Amino acid sequence: AKYGNVIATSRSDYAEAASEIGARFIPLSDLEKFVVEEDLDVIVLAVSIVSFEQTVKDLVPHLRKRIERKGTDSCPLVVDVASVKEHPRNILLEHLPEECDILATHPMFGPDSARDGWQGQTFVYERTRINKAMPGSLEEGKKADGPGDDDEGGSFFDGKDLSDDDVEASVEGTDRMERFLSIWEEQGCNMIQLSCEDHDAYAANSQFITHLMGRILGAQGLDSTPIDTKGFQSVLKLIENTNADSFDLFFGLYKFNRNSGYTIGKLRGALDDVVGELLRRDGVVGVFGGRENRDSDQVGR
Repeated sequence: AKYGNVIATSRSDYAEAASEIGARFIPLSDLEKFVVEEDLDVIVLAVSIVSFEQTVKDLVPHLRKRIERKGTDSCPLVVDVASVKEHPRNILLEHLPEECDILATHPMFGPDSARDGWQGQTFVYERTRINKAMPGSLEEGKKADGPGDDDEGGSFFDGKDLSDDDVEASVEGTDRMERFLSIWEEQGCNMIQLSCEDHDAYAANSQFITHLMGRILGAQGLDSTPIDTKGFQSVLKLIENTNADSFDLFFGLYKFNRNSGYTIGKLRGALDDVVGELLRRDGVVGVFGGRENRDSDQVGR
């Protein structure tokens, strides 16, 4: 493969599909072989956010066994690609051996939106941990010139009392992380370095509300008519796209992003405001109340 050898694992049997793209497949039932026996530099956790924590817990004993057998410098870089970021980041920091470097990412696209390639697609990332240090996002919200470029303000290891071994491990860990990020950059992705906290704040008012509106409109049973406008066709496309994703994904966007409840509360308040204005102009009073202080309400938390 262009960027290295790819080995996949899953509960389902994807051996044939892996072979078709030049990858190897090891059943999840043989997780020890996958983690301990294979010489993996990077493990990408591409699992449902609902099952994320249990997946990490299942992985940890095998990572510890690998460290015992091959040494502390054998631990792979662990990457998550979940649609929310604070929750998986915290789980990885809580459960993974401290020898494991962590990169939190969110490719803001999927098979449908990137069917023609990754050029121009947004890839969000936070360098969460390198050699037991937690650099995080050094320039939060700033579009990176490129993952390989130096960040302003110097290295995040500046000022730390590091041994020669620590320095070497930090350089190697950084190099591995940058090489992984460079895969996406070389394919034309728009690389955005962002803290997990800021990602989730933005996502609640962009990705989550998109899925929320698609689900709400889909629940109304809207369907094409002989006189569809372009705007309504866009609404139907939104319904189609959001409802094509699993409900587990939608639930995960709500459950594991602490900002989503506020987004729902603001949506309810906005509905009250708009419908209330319609009724006021129509001379109907007292049916829909105003939003009042509902902007600060949080739903379901």
